[in-house]
Amino acid sequence: MSLRQATDGAVASSPKAWIAALGGEGVIERSYVEWPSLGIGYFRFDDLTEPLAAPAIDRHYISLTLGGPLEVEGILDGNRLRAEVRPGQFMFMAAGQSNAWRWDRPTEEAQIFLDPAIIDRVALEAGCGHVQLLNRFAIEDPHIQNIVLALLDELRQPGPGTALMAETAAQFLALHLLRRHCRMVRTVAPAGALTAGQIRRIEGHVAGRLDGGITLEELANVVGLSQFHFARAFRKATGESPHRWLTARRIARAKEMLQASSLSVLDISQEVGFQSQSHFGQVFRKWTGCTPAAWRSRARC
Repeated sequence: MSLRQATDGAVASSPKAWIAALGGEGVIERSYVEWPSLGIGYFRFDDLTEPLAAPAIDRHYISLTLGGPLEVEGILDGNRLRAEVRPGQFMFMAAGQSNAWRWDRPTEEAQIFLDPAIIDRVALEAGCGHVQLLNRFAIEDPHIQNIVLALLDELRQPGPGTALMAETAAQFLALHLLRRHCRMVRTVAPAGALTAGQIRRIEGHVAGRLDGGITLEELANVVGLSQFHFARAFRKATGESPHRWLTARRIARAKEMLQASSLSVLDISQEVGFQSQSHFGQVFRKWTGCTPAAWRSRARC
């Protein structure tokens, strides 16, 4: 088919620019909202009877058709797809592809734009390696329909925790797409135990950071693993969870300071990363059987 260009040759990779290029108009006041891993929009489109080449977008595209039925034709990276799409059905387009479109009547769509990074992250944590999201036309999937409609409700009437809900939904969508609508390119063997060298790197990193918050993500990044694989590999190497291991390091440092320094219990609690003296006292007693003050008195006898 002969293609018109949506732009004058300019590259527009954002979802909003892609929607505008295809003539989308917001149906509600907040027609599009974007979070780090996921964006959602609700748009109306006039018929597009002449094929139009749109810019590539940098996110995976999922649309739930709310109008129609309509006949949709797309050319995605040179591959032609055509289907009659009914209300409640989905289309999927993987990120970064050349794409051209035609449809025969006006429609409304709820659209999800998913960051490819979350697909890669979830695939890695599930031990699947690199995967490719498959292009789909006229797919029925009640699991995705439910999550898209829930996000659409949040778009209409946002409530407490909307951003958290969006990030949770992104993880659910990534895992579901991984299971049902992806092709596995390579697999990753389950992580073994951390090596002695990796443990030393973590110990060195932690030694200078006990006075602050240390996250699982931070520790995983030290040895270049996902959080999921790091937690498993760490337990295999040490017999403990990262959290329990880190708490033991904090208590050991606190004991050293209680015995050798004149700092107050409050100051020591802050030096080993506790936000309050009372929390420090509770954890210290759980680990040692006595309060920090009592332990100091015994240690100095």
